[in-house]
Amino acid sequence: MLKDLHYMIVDDEPLAIDVIENYLQRLETAHITRCGNAVEAFQLLQKKVIDCIFLDIEMPLLSGLDLLKSLKEPPAIIITTAYRDYAVEGFELEVTDYLVKPISFPRFMKALEKIAKTSRPQKEEEPPVSGKDHLFLKVDKKFIKVLITDILFIESLKDYVRVHTRDGAYITYQSLTEITDKLPTGNFARVHRSYTIALDKINGIDGNCVDIAGKLIPVSRENRPDVFRKLRK
Repeated sequence: MLKDLHYMIVDDEPLAIDVIENYLQRLETAHITRCGNAVEAFQLLQKKVIDCIFLDIEMPLLSGLDLLKSLKEPPAIIITTAYRDYAVEGFELEVTDYLVKPISFPRFMKALEKIAKTSRPQKEEEPPVSGKDHLFLKVDKKFIKVLITDILFIESLKDYVRVHTRDGAYITYQSLTEITDKLPTGNFARVHRSYTIALDKINGIDGNCVDIAGKLIPVSRENRPDVFRKLRK
């Protein structure tokens, strides 16, 4: 279970990142993102789904605690710091654990066991049945009804997709192929390995890209004939 999670290590000391990365690699963990400061981490968290962050506190520009306070729905947080002074504030922010450097491997594993307890899957809840005019997307721990006519385009994020709608974007755990297969083929088209679009939401065509809501989405060479064939109908 632990090796299937996506981890982020945020520290301004590369050697400190190396230690945590080495510990994670002993678990044969492939999903590791390194960040040299909290600003970079904040930007990546807008694009990537992370299950656990190993977070240093004292960093330039933005401290680890300030980063944590800025996240509306933070993932599991394990503080990694040389200072004990922030422990109370860290736990008030509901961090999973607080590790003081230098971090031994046995102590590291105790922190991960706490992650394992909170991430062990519960009995899978049956999703509501999607209909011809809507989908139910599991976002965080709840199901959200999304009208198919409101979908602008869908973006692949490896194991997840981001569904862009008129009202906002939703990240849900499924592949682009899986969600595309649930959509009416006459109205939607897979235009790229990373994108499926609503054909009626295209505002313009710019070279090898289509414009939807101000975003240029690439159309791959192999998908171009099918896309333009559908647009001519």
